[in-house]
Amino acid sequence: MNNLNSIDAIKDFIKENKFVMVYFSSDGCNVCDNISPRIEEILKKHSNVVIGEVEVQNLPSVASVLVYLPFPPSLYFWRKKEIVRQARYINF
Repeated sequence: MNNLNSIDAIKDFIKENKFVMVYFSSDGCNVCDNISPRIEEILKKHSNVVIGEVEVQNLPSVASVLVYLPFPPSLYFWRKKEIVRQARYINF
């Protein structure tokens, strides 16, 4: 999983890869702790999807840029365009 630690890093990551999942997590978030390993396991079967993780406690301004609520969200991009947005209840 690629760690994305700036708004520019997130934008570049989306721009440079064809099929992207951006996952947001936070220290102390039990949901995040349970979802992250499951996402990684599922995406091992889908090598065409590149995953990036944003630790929101290190980048609090990201919520205003990507406009996400509730927490934790996962956003999927295909050729720079957002195609899926899931949060809290993620359909695996």
